[in-house]
Amino acid sequence: MTTVEDALMRPDPATARRARRVAVHTFRPRRSWPALIVGALVLLVAALAAAEVVSALVGSPMRTAVTTTAEEYAVGAQWGDPAVQAASLLLALIGLALIAIALLPGRGRFAPLRTDDPDLVVGLSRPALRRTLVLAAQSVGGVRAARVTVGRHRIGVRVHTDLIEAPELRGQVAAAVERRLTEIAPLGDFKVITHVRCAKA
Repeated sequence: MTTVEDALMRPDPATARRARRVAVHTFRPRRSWPALIVGALVLLVAALAAAEVVSALVGSPMRTAVTTTAEEYAVGAQWGDPAVQAASLLLALIGLALIAIALLPGRGRFAPLRTDDPDLVVGLSRPALRRTLVLAAQSVGGVRAARVTVGRHRIGVRVHTDLIEAPELRGQVAAAVERRLTEIAPLGDFKVITHVRCAKA
């Protein structure tokens, strides 16, 4: 293939960047459990407050144990009280934690793959990614078993060999795993860390 043909087939950088953004957004984990728990707690508090307000407006306050205790404490509480300051600090920390949970991406179940096409989004599940990398490591001669862990930016490969000494095996396994990663083309940049366990003499 000539240089001109190669340049024509290669997508322009703007399209590749857009395709990357679409893939990352599509496979971003949705933090559904924290949102569900917080939403349920807020709904419970709002329902209790609404019931208390409506019952007070009609002339027969509910006077539940929770609202009565809260009312008695609020009447005598001062901003300078250590308990009030501690409660305020606790609520502020909970709010900051919820903001951090909402902003920081979680660990997704799928690894987005590079397609360079914004209209085509492809992902590989992390178990499938581990299996294919295990097969790549086991394809190296001398490897008896392999185990792969996939992190956010690191891939750990642990191999067992029946050889007593295998100084080249670590590099060969790393090269095989990196070659397979190049073929799969995940969007993230992964660093391959390989450990070899040799048989005892």
